[in-house]
Amino acid sequence: MIAGDGFEAAFVARIGDTPVGTCLLVRHELEPAHDLTPWLAGLVVDARYRRRGIATALVKATEAHAASRGVEMLHLYTWDARDFYAALGWNTVEISGSDGEKMALMSRRPRL
Repeated sequence: MIAGDGFEAAFVARIGDTPVGTCLLVRHELEPAHDLTPWLAGLVVDARYRRRGIATALVKATEAHAASRGVEMLHLYTWDARDFYAALGWNTVEISGSDGEKMALMSRRPRL
């Protein structure tokens, strides 16, 4: 779904009429720690539907939308999915954390 000026977007994966996953393209994170934009955010796949390529398809759809809007670099934060994103061509830019939580800032040039 694309609304507003068509830049920010929400992608929803469905199996039949059942929504099973989502991913967002947003200009800003809720509490930005960096002066970067835009962001891939909110990637979630229902646990019952994981390991079927749904998350990969959602990321690729988000990247393609970003590329079609002229985005040169896309960013994301992840706590535990660094290997997943790395396999899709994302690069770790920075690791930070507090209270034992390690967060990775990752970036990638989006492709159509």
